[in-house]
Amino acid sequence: MNLTDLLSEQVTAITSNSKAVQPGSVFVAIPGVNREGTEFIGEAIARGAKFIVSEAAIPGVEMVLVENARLALASLAARFYDRPSHSMIVVGVTGTSGKTTTTYVMESILKAAGHKTGVIGTVSFRYGDTVLPSTHTTPDSVELQRLLAEMKNAGCTAVVMEVSSHSLCQHRIADTAFDAVAFTNLSPEHQDFHENMEHYFLSKAMLFNDAVDFSAGQGKRPACAVNIDDPYGKRLVNELTQRQADRHGKFRILPFSVQDPESRFTSDLTGIRGDIAGVPVKSRLIGLFNASNIATAVTLAQGLGISTEAIQKGVRDLTLVPGRLQRIENPDNLQKRIHVFVDYAHKPDALEKVLQTLRQTIQETNPARQLITVFGCGGDRDRKKRPLMGRIAMEISDQVWITSDNPRTEDPDQIIQEVASGAHGIKDGGALHIEADRRKAITKALKAARAEDVVVIAGKGHEDYQIIADPQSPGGTRKIHLDDCEIATEVLKILPFS
Repeated sequence: MNLTDLLSEQVTAITSNSKAVQPGSVFVAIPGVNREGTEFIGEAIARGAKFIVSEAAIPGVEMVLVENARLALASLAARFYDRPSHSMIVVGVTGTSGKTTTTYVMESILKAAGHKTGVIGTVSFRYGDTVLPSTHTTPDSVELQRLLAEMKNAGCTAVVMEVSSHSLCQHRIADTAFDAVAFTNLSPEHQDFHENMEHYFLSKAMLFNDAVDFSAGQGKRPACAVNIDDPYGKRLVNELTQRQADRHGKFRILPFSVQDPESRFTSDLTGIRGDIAGVPVKSRLIGLFNASNIATAVTLAQGLGISTEAIQKGVRDLTLVPGRLQRIENPDNLQKRIHVFVDYAHKPDALEKVLQTLRQTIQETNPARQLITVFGCGGDRDRKKRPLMGRIAMEISDQVWITSDNPRTEDPDQIIQEVASGAHGIKDGGALHIEADRRKAITKALKAARAEDVVVIAGKGHEDYQIIADPQSPGGTRKIHLDDCEIATEVLKILPFS
C-alpha cells in the first residue's frame, strides 16, 4: 500500500505523537534527535493505530515504508485536511529578523484589500476572533494543515505565515502551496542547530526552491520578494535567476531595497514617512530595519496584485507590532516625557539594529538624550552570543542594565556574568549595572532616565512570562508571569517626577 491508497481508507487522524493516537489513526514514526519514532510503534498500535508509516521495517509489524517520514507526514496531513492551502492566498516569510513585523504589516494590507486573513507566527496563531497561543514560529506539519483548514472553514481568503529554518529543514511546510514568499535577511543565529552559515542559508533557500517548485506545480505562480540590501539576498536572487529559465517563468523574482536612491523616506521617534518600494507610505513603526520590513510586505503585496491604495491603507493602519519596538505610552501626568520601547531583540544582529536605529534617531533629533538599555540572554541556548551582545549594548548605549531573561535550567547569575564579560572596560564603571531581578532592573533603569531619554527593554518582547528552573516540573522548568510592557507601564505611573 502507498500513501495515496492509505487515505482512501477510513482514517480518523494523522499523528507522529503516539500518545495522540486514537482508533483509526495513521501513526508516522519520525526519526528523532534523542529517540527514534519506531520506539513508539508498539504504543501506537496498542492505542488503536490503523496504519504505521516508517522509514525502517520492524519484523512482525505491518507498515507502509517511506524514504522520508517527515515528508510523508506533511503529505498525509495536507491530504487528510483536503489541501487547504490550494484554495487560499498563502504568503510565507523567512529570514533571521523581521518575520513577525512583516507578517503584521502584510496582515494589515490584506485586510485593507478586503481579505479575511489568518496569521501563523511567533506571537500567536489567529483568524477572525480566534487567537491561539503560538507553539512554534511554524507549527509541525499536522498542526499547520489543521490550522489552515480551520482558517479556510472560517472564511479566510488569505493566510500569512512565518517560516522558520527549523520548519524548512524538518519539512513542516511541505505540500503547502504558496502564492508569495519573502526573504528578509540572514545573520548568525540558531548556531546550536545549524552547523554553519552555509547550512543556515541553504535551509532558508528551501522556501524558494522546494516550496516554490511545489506551488508552481499546483498551478500557482509564486512571487519571490527578496531583500537585496542583504548579501545573502543578493546571492538568492542570483540563484533564483539561474533557475528561472529552467522553470519557464513559473515563478517571479521581485528584488527590493531600501538603500536604493529611489527609496526616499525619513524616520524618527514618531514613525516612517516617504517612498518605500515605490509606494508613498506613512507608518508609526520606526527605523531602517522596519522600513525594510515594510518594503518586504509592500513587495509581497505588489506580487499579489494588491492595489496601491490598499497597500498604503494597510501600512498606515498598523499602529504597533507586539514586542517589536513597541512604544510604551507615558501617563498623562508624567511631567518629563521618556521614550520607552519594548523589543524582542534577543540575538546580536537584532539588538544591534534596534540600538543603532535609536542611536541614529537621537543624534539627528536631540544628541543630549541618553540611550538606556535593559536586556539579558536566555539560558540553555547559544552561549557564544552572550559576550557579543554585552559588547554591542555597551558600545551603543549610554547606560546598560544587564538582567535575567529566560534562564531556564541555568544559573541566572552565571548567564549575566557571561554577558557582562563583553561589556567590561568599554565605558566608565558608572555605565554598567547588574540586576538579576528583571522587574527591579526595569524599574531602576526607568528611574535613572531623564526627560526625553530613550529606554529600550530588550529580549522578551511580546512574552508575558519568564521561564525559570524547577526540578519538579516536566523538562526541569516552569513559567512565571512577567510582562515587560506591563512592568514599564506600572513604573511610569509611579515615577517620582510624575
